Parts: sequence; C-alpha cells; structure tokens
Amino acid sequence: MLGVASPLHAQAQDADSAATFTMKLIAQGTPDSVVLRWGFEDYPVWKAAGRAGFVIERAEIRSDQKNPKEFVWQRLTPAALHPFSVVEWKGRYAPQDSLAGAAVQALHGQSVVTSSDPFGSIVELHMQQENLMGFALLLADMRADLADGLGLRYVDRDVQAGKGYMYRLSVAQVLPDFPLDTAVAIAVTRTPEALPAIQSLTAEEGEKQVVLRWDRYEHLERTYGGYFIEESTDGGVNFAPRNDIPFMPVSRDGEDPVPTVQYSIHLDRNYAPVHYRIRGMTAFGQLSPPGKELLAMGRDKTAPKQPAIQPHEIVDDKSVLLRWEIRGDADPDLDGFLIAKSVSPEGPFDAVSDLLPVTDRSYIDVDVNNLPAHYYVVSAVDTAGNSRMSAPVLALFPDSIPPAIPQGLHASIDSSGVVRLEWTANEEIDLQGYRVFYANDPTHEFQQLTRQISQDTAFVDTLTLKTLSEEIYYKVTALDYNFNHSPFTEALMVEKPDIVPPSAPLIHDIESMENGVRISWHRSPTSDAADHIIVRRERGSEEWTRMDSLISPAITSFTDTSVAAGMLYEYAVYAYDDDGLRSPLSNIISARSRAPQRYAAPDNVVGTWNADSGRVQLTWSFEGPPCRFIVYRTDSNAPARMYHSLDSGVLAYEDAQVSSGTYKYALKAIYPDGGESALKYTPTVTVP
Repeated sequence: MLGVASPLHAQAQDADSAATFTMKLIAQGTPDSVVLRWGFEDYPVWKAAGRAGFVIERAEIRSDQKNPKEFVWQRLTPAALHPFSVVEWKGRYAPQDSLAGAAVQALHGQSVVTSSDPFGSIVELHMQQENLMGFALLLADMRADLADGLGLRYVDRDVQAGKGYMYRLSVAQVLPDFPLDTAVAIAVTRTPEALPAIQSLTAEEGEKQVVLRWDRYEHLERTYGGYFIEESTDGGVNFAPRNDIPFMPVSRDGEDPVPTVQYSIHLDRNYAPVHYRIRGMTAFGQLSPPGKELLAMGRDKTAPKQPAIQPHEIVDDKSVLLRWEIRGDADPDLDGFLIAKSVSPEGPFDAVSDLLPVTDRSYIDVDVNNLPAHYYVVSAVDTAGNSRMSAPVLALFPDSIPPAIPQGLHASIDSSGVVRLEWTANEEIDLQGYRVFYANDPTHEFQQLTRQISQDTAFVDTLTLKTLSEEIYYKVTALDYNFNHSPFTEALMVEKPDIVPPSAPLIHDIESMENGVRISWHRSPTSDAADHIIVRRERGSEEWTRMDSLISPAITSFTDTSVAAGMLYEYAVYAYDDDGLRSPLSNIISARSRAPQRYAAPDNVVGTWNADSGRVQLTWSFEGPPCRFIVYRTDSNAPARMYHSLDSGVLAYEDAQVSSGTYKYALKAIYPDGGESALKYTPTVTVP
C-alpha cells in the first residue's frame, strides 16, 4: 500500500493553495472530548514541522461574540508536541506490533537511492519520501495510538458537552525554508451522527474473478478515504475482512479521485458463491456500518475451441450437407453445436438448428436451393453459454445459366463531369449484383469501374473534363451467386461537356508578294477544331483586325491583298472548336507587301576570292542614275544582313574580314529619290 495517501492527506491536497506550504487540521467532537488530526502535503515539510514541534490552542465559541478577534485563546500544549523518538516507540509498543514497526520506519527510516543517474536519484528519493509520508498518514488513520506516536493527533478532554470550540495548530518555531499557515478547525461537543453505510455496491463476475465497484461520492456529507472489503463464505452469516489494512483507491498526482471505486478479487475457481460488503473508514479510524450485501462468484467466460467447416456437399440438388471438426480434444464443458446461416458473409446469422449433441459432426439443411445465398457457420457452445463461431462458408448450387442482360441503361452528366448511370433491376432470384465497365473508345477494351459487386441499379462516375476526348462509353453486366456473368449491355455513349479549348494553329510560311502577303499554316491538331480565323495588325499596334471570312479546316493558306504597299504587318491565326471554344493565338509572323518593281538592280554581280590579297573581291555593272549601293553578306545558310554602304558611283568592293568558309553576297541600289532596287546575289564564294 506504499504511496497511497490517507483520507486526511487527500483533504490536505484540497487546501487553500495560496500559501507555499500547507497543513490541514480536522476535528471531531464527542460529549466529553475533541479529537484533532492533521497532515501535510510534502515530506520535507512534515519532517521539519515534527522537529520544531506543534502548538495547539483553543477558543470557546460563544453566541455573544460578534468578531473573531474577541476569541480568548488558551494554549493546550505547554510544551511543543513532537513525534515519538525511537526509544519512546520501543518503550510504548510491543516488539511484535508490526504496524507500530511500520510507523517507526515511516517516521525515522532513511531513503535508499539505487539510481546512478543524478536526475533519476532525485526523482527516486522524492518518490520514496512521499511513500513514507503517505504510509504514515494511512497508519495514523488506522490506529489512534499510532497517530499519537507520529505526532499527528491530539485529544482535548477538558471540554463541556454541547459547546463549540475553535482550534488552531501552528509550529513552535519559524521554519525559514517552509513557511506554514496556521491551520484552523471547529468542533462541537455532541454525539457524532452515525456514519452512512455504503449501499451502491455492484459486482461484475468474470473468469475466476469478481470486480466490486461502488460510488465514492454516494454520501456527499461523508467521503471515506479507505475501505475494508468483507466477505462471507457461509451464506452471509459470518463476515471477515479480506484486507488487513484499508484499501486506498489510487489517484495520479494532481488528478481528482475517480468517482467509481473498483476492487478486483482473483479467485482459485469458478462457481464458488461468496457474499461481499464494504465498510468505509474515516480519518479518525472509525468504520461505517456494513452496507449492501452482494452474492457473486467467478464464472466460466472461456469460449470453446473453434469448429472448422469441411467442404460441403449438395444433396439431391436442393439441400446442403455440412461437416465440421474440432482440432484436438473437445472442451470438457462443451454442450453442443448450433448451425446458422445468412445471405451475407458479414451476417447477421440466424439459427437453422436446435442445439446439436456434442458428438455430432454433420448437419443437412434441407430444401434451400431457392434462396439467393447460403453462408453457413457452426458455433460450439459450452455449458456456461459461451460460444465460438467458425469462419463462414458459402454453399453454392450447380448453376451455369447467367442472368439476363440488364435493360434500360441510360445516363446523365452535369457540367462538373458527374455521370449518373441507371438501369432496370433484373428479376433472377439468385442475382448477386452488377458490374460497370467503361472505355474512351467503343473499339477499345472496356475496363471495370466497380471495385465491388454493386447491389444497386445505379452508379455514379466522376470524370475529369480537362481532356481532349469528347465521349465516354459504358457497359453493364449482371452476375449471380455462382459468378455467372450476363452478356454486356450495348455500349452507352455519354458526351462530355467540352471545357478544353483547341490547341493553337502554327504559321509555318509567309511570303511577301507584289501588292499582297501570303500566309500558310498548320491547322489546330485538336480533332474538333472547326473554323480558323486570320487576324492582322500594323506593327506597333495592340489591336488585331479580323479578316473578313471564316476559313474551314481544309484550307491552310490565305493571301491578304488589302495591304498598303511598304507597310509592315503582323499576322496570327486561331481556331474555334464545334462547341465554340477558342484556341490561343498561333505564333506571330511579320511581313510587308512588295510594291511593283520600278528601280533597276545592279547586274553581273560577281564575288571572287583573291589569294594574293587575301580578300573577296566584288564587282558589278549598273545602268542607271548615280546611286549608292548597300552590300549584304551571309555565311552558311543564315539570312543576308546589311554589311557595308558604298558611295555613289562605286562599282567594286573588297571584303578583308573573312576566314575559311563559304559566303554569299548581295547588292542593292539606293536611288536619289529614296527608292530601292531588288537584291541581286552573287554565287557562293569559297574562302580556303
């Protein structure tokens, strides 16, 4: 019982927590005396207060006193009251008094630390000390003489009957490390009220066990801190306590006591009836009168061994023959077997037999071939009513005829992609349910949607609409309990709501022509892309202008003849699908129309490599007014870029900025009025 605080200790823990340390004082009056009891929350405080000694004072409470300051206090302990020394214990108590020896050990014993860890040793020391104090308070509750020896009790016999007294308890010396409040209690010298009996006792009977329970707060005016459990084996004539010391319900530190007290009794055998009753104990060692008596005993709660069903047989195409076995020897208290069945392996199972003899290992369930399903279990039952059920077994009748094709399959789909399928229920009595399949193309293999066999004639599927496929197809099949499948229904097409716009077209070529621009493109790759739209804007503008007509997917080029000569334009293409969704713009291409050629270009443009000078020499002829010339150059297959500008009248040019490779040159004439000739290209020049 170490570590269990007494009822006085429990009350001390509920004291005012404003002070750092507290001691709790309680008092009980009789016509000729008042008994005082006190206790502490902390072991070091208890030890320090005992060494300092206790001072007890008393004041009579009179009806003419209006103010507590008018109380006249009388000291009852001229000398401070101390716990007994070891010598005093030996002189006052017999050596064979084991409880007195325990009290001496709790008061004067030393804690022994076994942990080598510094922190662990502190925790261990604290717990040992708290256990010693709790055990001391428990012993003080049990015996008044032990409470005297522990310095936790005082009896005031100099009182008059029918009067009220106030007592205060303090320590004889100031404790600097443990400041204590003065404890106060009031008592009236009259015959105490009878203690209430415990009537809330209940019992739970288990396998070689009885669990007693009662309400800790059955009597709010009197809460007991300890209990004695009494039992009678002679029919309730004579009772004796099971426990030598009070049973103290354990509560964790800082937690309120549980409202229901529980006491477990372990028994040697079942079915031995015993009468039980409970008596409560106060902090003054008083016992309540016996309370409610209960007759309880241990009962067999162990289920028999589990039967195992063997492979079943079908008899006369209409009955089921079950066989089972018990592994090992049957339980000695086995009382028989029950057969039960259900339409589902999860049950519920209904009995189809009476209790069969313990020797039976077979049973025939007759005329059952017209039922939809036959899941059987065998339960072993013992004489105490305990049972254990076998695993369920499905009994199937031979059947190769599948159900009919489900009829009336139809569907609806909403804008969020939720598809609701429904069909007409089949009429077969052995129908187990349905399976739903789907495919994105009716020529593809259909995949199963239902993870389990559906008992319903409806199914909900949720689609993702961010896909380019526009339809989904469903089929349904029915199956019976022999897993014969009907043929599929016809594939049901469901059109998805189109929320995905088509992909953008791609312009792959643009050609500047005299008085026009020709654009060529690859159509949108989206299958439902319909019309393609050409848009144009002047370079630098933000606004697009739509061309006049829609262009069908079969057309992949367009010539814009409404251009202004020399104006730079930007072109793009986009597409609409058959649901009116628009694609993004294609790539943007720039072009300008070429005005009719009115300016002569250089002629006989030739480029040659001069190994002596290490330069490429360009020469040409020109029949026209004096003009400037612009030289263009390109290497490899890159577009020609403006390279050099020549003064009017110059008809030759040398390029020294070359290295090994191939080059191509072009020449353009710039007329005095700003007009430009077309480019004239040289053949490829190879520089070694």
